[in-house]
Amino acid sequence: MKLLETTIDSYVEAEYQIKRLLTDTRDLMENINVFNLNADAVQKYHILYKAMEGLEEAYSSIVDLNKKVLIEGHLLKNERGRYELCGREFTSGSLIDVWREDPDMKDGGYYISSRIEHRGGDYYCVDMPYIKLDGLKARYRAAY
Repeated sequence: MKLLETTIDSYVEAEYQIKRLLTDTRDLMENINVFNLNADAVQKYHILYKAMEGLEEAYSSIVDLNKKVLIEGHLLKNERGRYELCGREFTSGSLIDVWREDPDMKDGGYYISSRIEHRGGDYYCVDMPYIKLDGLKARYRAAY
């Protein structure tokens, strides 16, 4: 567990540097005329673009590591047909952690970061679309 926490701390420490690098790269991408570059520079431009996409995903994951649990409980369908957790309503696009049962895990399961969407008259969890939301153990986290 200590190694896990130490590794997470290292990622969190890198968050500011990655954010700054992404900002600088976006500025470059917006202010460069790729048509004025020679062939080698165009190749580097495309490599930087791919690197930026990877860094954006990494940055999002690092931010996710830093989120704090604000609400935890069981989802209930309210009178408006939406799901809520301790009074907080979730609609399409809402981010939520949902519990996946797994008897092989120490705690009997684990949380999966996911998103709520709507289809066919009801809401569902994107990462576990087959699971019934009503009564599902879940939590809401946010960055401070």
